[in-house]
Amino acid sequence: MVLIDTIYIHNSGGKILLNILIKKIVSIGQESFFFLFDNRLDPKIYKELKLENFRILKASEQSRKSFYKKNKKSFNNYFCFSNVPPPIQIEKPVIIYFHNDIILNSTKSNIGLIQKFKFRLKKKYINLKNYKHYNWAVQTSLMKDKLIKAFGVKSKNISIFPFFDEFTPVLNKDIISNTFLYVANYTQNKNHKRLIKAFMQASLKTDNKFTLKLTLEEKEFKILLKETNYLKSNFELINLGILDKKGLVIAYEEANFFIYPSLKESFGLPLIEASNFSCFILASDLEYVYEVIKPSLTFDPYSTESISNAILKAIETINLPETKVLVENKLDNFIDFIINQDVQK
Repeated sequence: MVLIDTIYIHNSGGKILLNILIKKIVSIGQESFFFLFDNRLDPKIYKELKLENFRILKASEQSRKSFYKKNKKSFNNYFCFSNVPPPIQIEKPVIIYFHNDIILNSTKSNIGLIQKFKFRLKKKYINLKNYKHYNWAVQTSLMKDKLIKAFGVKSKNISIFPFFDEFTPVLNKDIISNTFLYVANYTQNKNHKRLIKAFMQASLKTDNKFTLKLTLEEKEFKILLKETNYLKSNFELINLGILDKKGLVIAYEEANFFIYPSLKESFGLPLIEASNFSCFILASDLEYVYEVIKPSLTFDPYSTESISNAILKAIETINLPETKVLVENKLDNFIDFIINQDVQK
């Protein structure tokens, strides 16, 4: 029996990856797996699992520790999905899937001092709970290098397993000219404010009309409108809200361009999704982008003017280079890795 500990996963990219993982495990047979879920997670995510194959816990180390102590003889393998090793030392095979770059380094991420301090504490705690025989998994070679540097994990103990949903065009929606899409939740490192200011700046330099579509909760969108002083002009800002898979497919199919100004990512899942729909991608000129795609255009995500110039170039250039995906989906390999793991001593 494999324990899949997903405590602390309840939103954003982690939630998307967890949903992909659960669907795959349900399809191959869930009898060999037992899940721990965060009590903040939407129950729809695990609705296909049998009650005997999961437990819901409060998101705390105390709750995790209590469960691990009571059930440490029940599992052959342990898989921690939310960056944090087991709360007690485990002698059996352990894998930690690390997918949060901000924990390793929160500089140049737009987040506040309090949040940076919390991430530093979490980084120290993760390092404290790591043991030499634990294995780690990441999504890119860049994250592997960062993990080695941050925690001193040996290269042989880190495996690279990018995985993602195979989004494909199925609804045959027509592309809407000069439409930009940004799929991201509202956190400081996602750079929404600078992006909107860049669009407003671009609108003053062209007579072309263009649209930016976002995927935010309505309350977050209203905050963003107020903080950026957005006024409708030849640039229209639309919030699509939190989308289900069908809604995302429609948004991707209709988008002429996909723009991604995020400052910190361990992977950048929407970059791959947008690539599958042949969107021309404008992305931050940062290392994480080149790990997964070759974009059509890049910009300095810390410069409003640079983003604005990229927007203008996109709508004024007839033959932009196509975006190319550089990674392969390793979901099947990853499942095998979790099941067949051996302790390395």
